[in-house]
Amino acid sequence: MSDNKNTGLDFAMILASAVHDMKNSLSILMNAITVLEKKYPAKDDDDRKQHSVLQYEASRLNAALVQLLGLYKLRSEQLPLNLNYHIVEDFLYDQAAQYEPLAKSKGIDIEIEVEDELEGCFDVDLIASVINNILGNAIRYTTNKITLSSFYQEGIIIEVIDDGMGYPANMLEQQENFIKSINYSTGSTGLGLYFAGQIARLHTSGEQHGSIELLNKDQGQGGIFRLWLPE
Repeated sequence: MSDNKNTGLDFAMILASAVHDMKNSLSILMNAITVLEKKYPAKDDDDRKQHSVLQYEASRLNAALVQLLGLYKLRSEQLPLNLNYHIVEDFLYDQAAQYEPLAKSKGIDIEIEVEDELEGCFDVDLIASVINNILGNAIRYTTNKITLSSFYQEGIIIEVIDDGMGYPANMLEQQENFIKSINYSTGSTGLGLYFAGQIARLHTSGEQHGSIELLNKDQGQGGIFRLWLPE
């Protein structure tokens, strides 16, 4: 039994090392893309759109690798939690800014609606990785607009709201285990949502744990990703 356990740990370490190497190579590729974009600036809207797609797909792959490394560190209890207070509106504007070029090239507006003077205590890097992943997916499926919303409700709630077709029924039904919502026809693995749920649970207050939830707006007018962090 112990041999099997050790084999599992060894495999996890090998996988983590491989992911780390891929992440380093991807970082070099992303830097090269940036250099090429500066050397050969876009001449028209089509060029700008292609540049945005390159950056988006590279960022999406990087996010997946970050999530895999994060899950390995969670399993081996090596993922630190750095809690600090942050102005939520500034935080959300920072996340939106990263996707503004791609959203603009697709004719998508990103709006931000936050309660005045709202602050939250969270690990800014981990929560940024969660919101970035959800926002990137929302851009793939929305029609015209994405809203980043945040308000207080016995803690901080952050929502990513799109106006697409909404979340499919199997994802809404498998919210206790997003990995089960794999859909090869759409490329959805559930990894991002599983990672988001694990990161949310790291944020605790007393016996309360952070959580995530998927909802659909009425009459199939879009989906809502909701992240709740206890105060």
